Amino acid sequence: MAPPLLGRVVAPLLSPNEPESQVVEVGVEGYSKVRRGDVVCVVETSKASAELESEWDGYTGPVAVRVGDRVEAGRLICEVFDRLPERSEHSSEERAEEAGSPDMKLSRSATKLARESGIDLSLLPAGRFVTEADVRALIDVADEHVTIDESILAAAGERSLVVFGAGGHAKTLIDLVRSSTDYEPLCVADDDRDAAADVLGVPVVPGSALATLHAQGVPFAVNAVGAIGRIQTRIDVGRRLEALGFELPALVDGTAFVAASASLAAGAQVFAGAAVCAAAEVGRQAIVNTGAIVSHDCRIGNHAHIAPGAILAGAVEIDEGTLVGMGTTVNIGVRIGARSIVGNGAVVNEDVPASTIVPANSVWPERSKTL
Repeated sequence: MAPPLLGRVVAPLLSPNEPESQVVEVGVEGYSKVRRGDVVCVVETSKASAELESEWDGYTGPVAVRVGDRVEAGRLICEVFDRLPERSEHSSEERAEEAGSPDMKLSRSATKLARESGIDLSLLPAGRFVTEADVRALIDVADEHVTIDESILAAAGERSLVVFGAGGHAKTLIDLVRSSTDYEPLCVADDDRDAAADVLGVPVVPGSALATLHAQGVPFAVNAVGAIGRIQTRIDVGRRLEALGFELPALVDGTAFVAASASLAAGAQVFAGAAVCAAAEVGRQAIVNTGAIVSHDCRIGNHAHIAPGAILAGAVEIDEGTLVGMGTTVNIGVRIGARSIVGNGAVVNEDVPASTIVPANSVWPERSKTL
């Protein structure tokens, strides 16, 4: 039996525009004594940081984060008890690993979703780490009772495209597809039950309809989940679409410039007024947003986001899952490591390590912080 709980330490919302923060320091160990005022961990976004302190004298249970983790607002960091809990009470990570077969490991969110949906865990991939995207794709395939308006299915054709995500990024993509490509947006899929009935006149259907849409002959999809502050969500959506068999084409606005010697991987998105110059490479489902400049020989990693107005000089490397903010300047030959966030208006003069936050309007490395 667990000892009396004194309270919980959870991740705060530091910025309404960045629902995730990054853990830059962990100050306590699991199953250890803690005093009121002790720093449990420190979290940061591109604009703010916070020290999360214990409000109680007591003992920690398992600590659910490590340095470098990205945490959504409200996520549990640790619990504090009035006496030391037994170690036999597994952490959420240990419970996740034990949820399936001995060679199956699930993320916390995947475990929670699988249990809520009643999915048979034996149907999930073995021999690798299983994400929420894997579980959602399995749910999509298993759901045979989704009702889709017959007029939508009747309109499906060989160039039809389903847009996943009913937010602002979807609006920009729908305009891009309509004006600049041979594809036709058939519908928008979203897991939010409170999503609008349509986006720019394109009807919205439940996310669980994806498997049915593909089975009915819709060959293409586009990931319309924005990458600001929630890169893992965008990555998971992309994996879900690919697992269902959709092809994710590279999309280029008619007003953008893409050099003949440049290359765009599947699902890359290049928006209005952007330039992708000679011998540049843009990775899978990466975004080169409005007015951004990707100069010669640059390499943009998978799922990276080059925000509006950013300027990358020649031979810049942006690793996977990194956000380069609006109006940022990155000098020639610089490499920015994976899962980093470069704040709006920053100037980057030297390489940036992985999982680093460069504050907005700063100059790297003078005023930046490394995780």
